[in-house]
Amino acid sequence: MNTRPLRKQALAAALSALFASTAFAEGLTLLHVGDQESWLLSAQGNLRDNASQAISYYGGIDRLASVMSGAESAATAAGRTVFKLNAGDAFLPGPRLNASFVNLGSAYSDGGQDFYDAIAMRHIGFDAAVFGNHEFDLGPTVAARFAAVSGTTYLSSNLNFGATAEFSSLASAGKVAPYTLLTTDGGKKVAVVGVTTPLLPSISSTGAVNMTAGWSATNTEAQNLNALVSHVQGQIDAARAQGANTVIVMSHLQNAANERNVLIPQLRNVDVVLSGGGHELMANADNTLIPGDTRGITGLPQMVKGADGRDVALVTSNFGNRYVGELNLTIDDSTGAVTAIDGSRMLRVSGAAADADRVSGDSFLKTAVVDPVQSYISVLNATVIGTSQVSLNGARGVAGAPGSFTAGVRNAETNIGNLVADAMRHAGGTDIAIQNGGGIRTSIAAGDVTVGNTFDVLPFTNLVKTAQSVNAEQLKAMMEHSVSNASESGNADGRFSQVAGMRVVYDTTRPVGSRVISITLDDGTVLVLDGKALAGVRTVSLTTIDFTANGGDGYAFAAWGVLFDNATNTITYQQALQEYITDSVAEGGLGGVISASRYGAANPLDNAGRLVDAALAPVPEADTWAMLMAGLGLIGFFARRRAAA
Repeated sequence: MNTRPLRKQALAAALSALFASTAFAEGLTLLHVGDQESWLLSAQGNLRDNASQAISYYGGIDRLASVMSGAESAATAAGRTVFKLNAGDAFLPGPRLNASFVNLGSAYSDGGQDFYDAIAMRHIGFDAAVFGNHEFDLGPTVAARFAAVSGTTYLSSNLNFGATAEFSSLASAGKVAPYTLLTTDGGKKVAVVGVTTPLLPSISSTGAVNMTAGWSATNTEAQNLNALVSHVQGQIDAARAQGANTVIVMSHLQNAANERNVLIPQLRNVDVVLSGGGHELMANADNTLIPGDTRGITGLPQMVKGADGRDVALVTSNFGNRYVGELNLTIDDSTGAVTAIDGSRMLRVSGAAADADRVSGDSFLKTAVVDPVQSYISVLNATVIGTSQVSLNGARGVAGAPGSFTAGVRNAETNIGNLVADAMRHAGGTDIAIQNGGGIRTSIAAGDVTVGNTFDVLPFTNLVKTAQSVNAEQLKAMMEHSVSNASESGNADGRFSQVAGMRVVYDTTRPVGSRVISITLDDGTVLVLDGKALAGVRTVSLTTIDFTANGGDGYAFAAWGVLFDNATNTITYQQALQEYITDSVAEGGLGGVISASRYGAANPLDNAGRLVDAALAPVPEADTWAMLMAGLGLIGFFARRRAAA
């Protein structure tokens, strides 16, 4: 009798039983971006592949799509499931978004508004996105419309989607939700739970769309963050009850420290947290970065313990279509738990010819998005709004011999710095203004000044912020920070601030924290004298940008106790500059003329300027006594100083 067929059958049955009882690993790759903020053309903002600014060869939505496509193809070829996730702030008001309103008002398939940013999202094919704060900058109607045409499910577990008819309709259609369930190629359910910053009502324009999860306007940010944890846990538990084997929390909390220190330690049954809103560059030490970039957080991912002792992988992905984050996971086939991290990296988006990782942009997005937006921006570059009688210095500044270094906005007073600071003060209607030099990106030649020039100088979508009561001690602290990295040799640093409405004398040879000698307002009021904030002097109102107000460039306004107005209908600093140039003289503007008499070239050796390094331009002793007397209200010595508008 031939027993071989029986042995084969027995072996087959044994193997079948073995495979049925054995847990196999499945590979899952997460490709993630966040804070795209309408940086559609390049990492420069409004220039594309322009030799004058090397950064314009990096970023760009078409090139980002190519990087994502390449990473997706490689992962798929390796037998891995790929999910593409978007951590919020997909668009942001400004000229690049305006192109959508001008060109795409009836371009969507239903005859309504489309967006270049949404065209890109649909083409890339994101599996989920979370609501950030900028989605609401133009109100809930625009936020709902963008979500409707984005081609993905927009998530948030702490927004009331029943508050407006538009959002109620989207919720009914499953286009907005607290969480979504994705399915791997192996049939495992992966939940993505969305969380939106509880700061939303104070930093954007939510209208009727209110926060849930125990949010209260009387709470501090920390209290509201802690209040939403149990609500988020409830959504995680609900997703698990629906069969989710793996849980990803995609949160837009403005700072990865909020996820690291508050959210993750209080959550259970979470595998990955994708953070958005903070713009941090989290990358491995061997990841290639865009020239000039530095890692904010070294090591991708960061491992943080959850409330159940589980290791949670925390990742974030910078901003502006500059990088694509890749996180490779192994998930257990039976439990769905993440059992290993197979590798991670931050992929830069380069179009620079000399770079080995250079990509050609996606041809569809180049034609459908980049080209029309670039054409729109080109029109701005041709729209004349005034004239400048003098060349305006917006260079970064280069260190050199004391007194002969190359002056720029990051190491000395410049005339364009004065212009921008004056524009900020004009927009805010305040006593003084400061503008970090890092936010001023280029110069303007003498001659015609265009709308495009204002965007080139101020390319970011920074918003004007005001504080109504700043005392002498607080003002001294911010100016000490401004000059903390300055030097006699002109060390350039983005924190160095251009100023309006005051004159600041400092000494870069003194110890950091004790460099500011005096601060005098344009009306002669002395607030700081001989390195000390004077008691009993009046407070001042201040204008700056939201970047610095929120701690950018290390400005610790919160620690200094400076309270900013919670205005939601503010303007960008670019718009402030444009309006200052075009507003009439009677309105406090320049009437279209940037005059040489008012904005002549600044000189670091001029001891009568707005920013004076006494190590380079000693202040006369008589000047010091005059400041003292002005501070005592006896004379108005400094009334003759150059006044800001």
